[in-house]
Amino acid sequence: MRIKQDFYVKTTVIIAAMIFLIAGAKVVRHTIMKEVLVDMSVGNGMIAMINDENSIIYDEEVSEEELAANSKSAKLFSNINFFDLTTPIEFEVYITILWNIMLLIIIFMLRKKLDIMQAIFLILSVLVLNIFDFNLAKEPVQMLYFVLIYVVITSKSLRDDFKYVLSFGILYWASVSYRDYYILIAMFMLGVSWICKTFILMKDKLNIWDILMVIVAFGVGYFLLLSIAKVAMPQEYADLVRVRTRETQARTDISNLITNNASNLPLFTLDYLIMLVRMMVPIELMMFGPKYWPYVAYQVMITFYVVMALKNIKRNHKSKNVALYVYLGFLCGSATFEPDFGSWVRHEAAIAPVLFILADMYKFRKSRTDLERHDFEKEEQGEKSYG
Repeated sequence: MRIKQDFYVKTTVIIAAMIFLIAGAKVVRHTIMKEVLVDMSVGNGMIAMINDENSIIYDEEVSEEELAANSKSAKLFSNINFFDLTTPIEFEVYITILWNIMLLIIIFMLRKKLDIMQAIFLILSVLVLNIFDFNLAKEPVQMLYFVLIYVVITSKSLRDDFKYVLSFGILYWASVSYRDYYILIAMFMLGVSWICKTFILMKDKLNIWDILMVIVAFGVGYFLLLSIAKVAMPQEYADLVRVRTRETQARTDISNLITNNASNLPLFTLDYLIMLVRMMVPIELMMFGPKYWPYVAYQVMITFYVVMALKNIKRNHKSKNVALYVYLGFLCGSATFEPDFGSWVRHEAAIAPVLFILADMYKFRKSRTDLERHDFEKEEQGEKSYG
């Protein structure tokens, strides 16, 4: 959905301002956010893995899976270290340059004109990425998988159904090559798309009962996932519960509100549904001061675009719906393990290319099916007007 207005912002204007946006973001990162983002950065430990491949960084609060992800990320950065960089700051400068070049290429592919809300969202995306993600960490590696999904979804030569299959395949590949939990995101993507096709796309008109059924379907799906995992994959189930019930020292911790153990699966499931709402509308961060307000605005804008994509799911280009299923799968998967809002904003920002599609910044060419559907809807409207 695009806001109807007379004034638009040219994408080239934002591109021209990129150097100032990047510089401003880095100033924020190394001043206001220095204590939590720089001093406590995972890159401080990852640098040892890069400088010494045999180095093992042990932290009892970090899972083996996360340590493995750190090691794989360090390996990638070591392979592209063509300038013999040795400190986290040097790598941050290097990663900032490389990943912003990639971001610029994506921005060049977007619409030439953006409405005010889209322009603000794009600017916030650039800022958030450079504050939280473009440094020596796991998120730049994570972003590469979603850039690949972006390339697939925006491809003009691939069929929409094949884009769906390839996107699922990329998420599965990410689970094998990078982080295990991406298989969970892939499975949620399948489940979410089935729910949307069953309870939304098959309906002529949505009513409050249909919306409630969608919410119930989400809850039932999560409950079944836990029930099956508890029996079939006890170790994975234990890890999932451990991650979801752990509490951090972070000020922005998002621990469960109702129960902090999975002995009561119905209540644990209800907590999960509440968690989805809290992550999509993080108004509780407002009480922590003005420095959190831009993030709240950023997240509310994402939520707006997701809600509008769901509302218009029947009229969306099919490729845009693939991006919607990828995002909802990511959201549902993330709600099972995110310990605090800080981690959530870092991980979510890394899928920015998919978010640009949901924000309708990329203009798809209408396929034959879309044109036929559009003509049919016009004919129907004409008949109703005539009648």
